[in-house]
Amino acid sequence: MLFAREGAAVVAMDLDEAGGQKTVADINGQGGRAVFQHGDVSQSADVSAAVAVAVEQFGHLDLVWANAGIGVFRSVVDTTEAEWDRLINVNLKGFFLAAKYSIPELLRAGGGTIVFTGSVNSVVGDPGAPAYCASKGGALMLCRSIALDYADRNIRVNCLCPGSTDTPLQEASLRAVPQAVSYEELVSREHAAIPVGRYATPTEVATAALFLSCDDSSFVTGSALMVDGGYTTR
Repeated sequence: MLFAREGAAVVAMDLDEAGGQKTVADINGQGGRAVFQHGDVSQSADVSAAVAVAVEQFGHLDLVWANAGIGVFRSVVDTTEAEWDRLINVNLKGFFLAAKYSIPELLRAGGGTIVFTGSVNSVVGDPGAPAYCASKGGALMLCRSIALDYADRNIRVNCLCPGSTDTPLQEASLRAVPQAVSYEELVSREHAAIPVGRYATPTEVATAALFLSCDDSSFVTGSALMVDGGYTTR
């Protein structure tokens, strides 16, 4: 929604058909330009198709925000091999595919930007989340390597690293973890662990992604932009 308000034509890709269609309808209803493309970021054909739709619908591709992600929050012993494979396929392979298929079109357009959504766990570990931390640490290193490969070809690649953000996914993830205390107490404890004392809002994260995607950040590439209320400064 924020990118569309700033003038971007948007191809929204997701497995969530209803949510994706609503987002696109909201953008178009406010005078923006958007289309929905159903797809799984871990599937090569789906990612390639989304890139093709962007070029077919809007003429060229300028920027990519690879933002899909899932979580598995269990010890390494308790994490199943299937959970590991699915999480790595979405959280890391999905970024690889986004870059693989978008970079040729970005080059044809004369350059552009890619933003990967990492996490505070791109730079610090947390207990009980080895698979998630591995995927987010990998996202940052993938970003940095690609950034070096294309720095002289006008393509910038950066890793946006949010802390806990006030979204339905954040709530669902927290409620799914068996705890002896209430959900409200868990939220209070999480807020207390963040120096500014609260979660990020979705708009605060989106604004940081917008910065990394526009000319205001023209000398920024290969970076990890922390949007975490000071969490990683502790």
